[in-house]
Amino acid sequence: MRVGIDVGGTNTDIAVIGEEIKTAKIPNYLGFDAVFKKLSELVGEKKIKLIISTSVPLNLVVSKFDKIKAQVILFPGSGLNYERYGKQLRGAVNHRGDVVEDLDEKEVEEVLRENKADCLAIACKFSIRNPELELKAYEIAKKYYKEDEIALSHHIPVLNYPLRINTTIINAKLMKKVHEMVRAIRTRYDEIYFYKGDGGIIPYRIALNNPSELYNSSPAAVVFGAYFLTGEKDALVVDIGGTTTDFVFLKDGKPKIIERAIIGGLKSCVRCVESHSIPFGGDSLVEETVKPVRVSQPIAFGGDSFTLTDALNCLGYEIGDYKKSREAKKDGCERAVEDFVSIVAEKIKELKAEKIIGTGFLAPFLIKDIAKKAGVKYVIPEHCESANAVGVAVSRLSYTLYARFDTENKIAVYDGEATFIKDKIYGFPEDEELIQLAIDKLISIAKDFGEEVEEKDVKVLYFNSYVVVKGGIRRGKIADVIVQIEPGIREELT
Repeated sequence: MRVGIDVGGTNTDIAVIGEEIKTAKIPNYLGFDAVFKKLSELVGEKKIKLIISTSVPLNLVVSKFDKIKAQVILFPGSGLNYERYGKQLRGAVNHRGDVVEDLDEKEVEEVLRENKADCLAIACKFSIRNPELELKAYEIAKKYYKEDEIALSHHIPVLNYPLRINTTIINAKLMKKVHEMVRAIRTRYDEIYFYKGDGGIIPYRIALNNPSELYNSSPAAVVFGAYFLTGEKDALVVDIGGTTTDFVFLKDGKPKIIERAIIGGLKSCVRCVESHSIPFGGDSLVEETVKPVRVSQPIAFGGDSFTLTDALNCLGYEIGDYKKSREAKKDGCERAVEDFVSIVAEKIKELKAEKIIGTGFLAPFLIKDIAKKAGVKYVIPEHCESANAVGVAVSRLSYTLYARFDTENKIAVYDGEATFIKDKIYGFPEDEELIQLAIDKLISIAKDFGEEVEEKDVKVLYFNSYVVVKGGIRRGKIADVIVQIEPGIREELT
């Protein structure tokens, strides 16, 4: 059985998809033990696959991105200047994956010892074709850093070296938080998956190595959840959370995907849904009007700050312990709610939406007025308060594989973010044959994770090949292939 959970800034949502949809919401201050207890109530002793979307690790890191200092060591090869990214060291891998200059262990030791920071990013230019130098540097670095403080670039299946360096730096800053979350959850569950920012699902081991994949995880989850719950193919999803309100477009049943997302000011290799956010939500502070600040959870849920949620209770709604909200009533409740409605409506107008799908805990209380103010149609689905978790639970595994074929040297290197394998190949295969090899390998990896994937679900993201000629003689063929199991809703649920 698959269970989706979304770890937000205020609450953790749970969704169990079976003959019926079961959802629950747990305040984060109760901790993961409360989540585990609720899961046991919902699924009993059944074996489950736990799939997690979360905005917490990335939000925490991005909010203090510059405060977390990353040491960066690079192996770009001779004649190339990447000093603006980090410290260049001796050692190089060429474009064919051959180590043409070994690293200098004493040099690596010296640099690590003299420049230690909060975390470490290691990036060799062609490491996705051979990670040998990165792995050697990693072994040395473990004397100075913990394993969850070191990021290696070969886990990112992209050739563009500057972008891969940036993404490795982002990963280094994220790793500890993601490792902490995995350790906490694996005290109870072994089979853990994470929800990616493009709407796919990856085994937790991949997220540990490449945590930037989780960027925009929650917006991706809510858009697929909204589609599953409503069947609406074209609409703007308006997700009212605790700290922010997020806006994600659905177009023909899918979100718009952006490449090379900018995270913490760094252009990265990250592929994710396009989303828009405003810093207002149910936990936003109310002082005469609504403020773009979250101090604590609402008074109605045990907090000590008067929030938008509390203001709604003072206007007649009954959310949480509404009596406590009314006891703490402040001036400006009506204005605060009206201002919030206006702010969200203006964003909807700016995005030129014609129909909205309201999600989040406060959607039933606010979306009707927001839609009226914005002049758009609206839908509020059942389970709207846990749409993120529903989206997680109904999605299928998505996996990206980078393959490098070199027939002259008779090797195939598969670096699918989690593994590095060599296998012999021969002759001058057609491009189609090499693409098929990559597809077959991807399907095989998915099966290893317990997923049955059909070839029609695999998309070729990139292909390039050329014939190697030496002395006028054709020696072999080199090809790069990137294939992906496309994100989407599981076929048995459509």
